[in-house]
Amino acid sequence: MGRILETLENRRIGLAMASGFFGFYHHAGVLAAFEELGLNFVSVTGTSAGALVAAMHASGMNAASIRSVLLDVRRGDFWDMHWPWTRSGFGLLKGGRFMRKLEQVFPVKDFEDLSLPLSVGVYNLDEERSMYISSGNLAPGVYASCAYPFLFTPAVINGKRYWDGGYAEKTPLIPFLEQKEIDTVIVSYLESSKKSGTGPKNRGLFPFISSAFAGDKYQQRHEHDRKQAEALRESGIEVHVLAPDRVWLGPFSLARAADAWEQGRSGMLELLTAG
Repeated sequence: MGRILETLENRRIGLAMASGFFGFYHHAGVLAAFEELGLNFVSVTGTSAGALVAAMHASGMNAASIRSVLLDVRRGDFWDMHWPWTRSGFGLLKGGRFMRKLEQVFPVKDFEDLSLPLSVGVYNLDEERSMYISSGNLAPGVYASCAYPFLFTPAVINGKRYWDGGYAEKTPLIPFLEQKEIDTVIVSYLESSKKSGTGPKNRGLFPFISSAFAGDKYQQRHEHDRKQAEALRESGIEVHVLAPDRVWLGPFSLARAADAWEQGRSGMLELLTAG
């Protein structure tokens, strides 16, 4: 048994899944590793790609089911370009196809019906702050957390507009402070760029999309995450931030999805079982 795995015995563990562009497959592989090792969680949080996989897990889907659903996804399942200027904000993709896919995938309708408590991180455009959604309809909440700035049309819930929670923070940790049953948190972390200290590169088909997360915003998010982890530790909660190497994907490279899943699985197994 590995050193980290030993420290997790008989612990009440919360799982936080970080944001990361098209990191769904990596997180799903990480969940498979946890399942293989017999790790169970009492609560989960997620932002962006992490929110989608955390919601699938919290709804009772096992690792094999999550893998099957995600590997079956095709770009046409969410790629619905439209006139991008709308009353709620700019978005190259309308988001209707993505919302319908979420509604099909989740076996439950509301947060209240989940098997585990779930909080998803979002960014409230109207109030310009990070928030957490943990009640109400599940699919709109997850869509809001995944509404990548300028790529997807902002989500609108109860008259409020939301962007991908990863715009302001990568990892939603604060919800665990209010959960007295948690004594350990595992963070499934996704690096934002390939060994870069400046965040995502402004490259690709739509450079301005990635620019929303670059430069000062990148540094601010990492500082925000550091302070959240520090707050948990000061409250007596043990925090393990685990970041296996990842396979980089985007909407035009889904053919490598299985590789990304396996990298997440094998990488996390290696980290947890290392001596």
